[in-house]
Amino acid sequence: MKKSTMALDRVLAALTIILALVVMLMLLLHYPQYQAPAGSAARPPTPANAALPQQVQLDYLYADWCSYCTLTHPAVVSVAMRFGPAVSLNEYNEALRTSDPQVASLYADYKKRGVFTLFPTIVAHGPRGESALGGMQTEDNIQKWLCAQYTQAPAPCKTS
Repeated sequence: MKKSTMALDRVLAALTIILALVVMLMLLLHYPQYQAPAGSAARPPTPANAALPQQVQLDYLYADWCSYCTLTHPAVVSVAMRFGPAVSLNEYNEALRTSDPQVASLYADYKKRGVFTLFPTIVAHGPRGESALGGMQTEDNIQKWLCAQYTQAPAPCKTS
């Protein structure tokens, strides 16, 4: 009787772990966007983009070992190219956190504020403030999310 009880305990433990993983996956798929709380300090525009009030700065946070990052990267680059000067794309490899103090500071700031929680993460700084999109994304998802960052829609948003 002890063997069957132990086996049942193991099965229940395994089912609990599987259920927890399924719940986490569902949360990631259904709630991938982060919006900075109203009144929070968004990063000020850099001098290069300060002259373009409708420009969105994208920070793409990724890791070499992340397969979702590898799949999402071409979509991020393609969308950024489609938007032309309306988008400024910066890419930050997590491997540089140990060797580049600026990259380390950026990751630490995003993590502290809850903006960065998973790879890949795209953070937008634009006319509507700061917003983040996490997890694997398609070009369509990225473009729709990016269009929502503008107060005046650029050309790619008018055709989507």
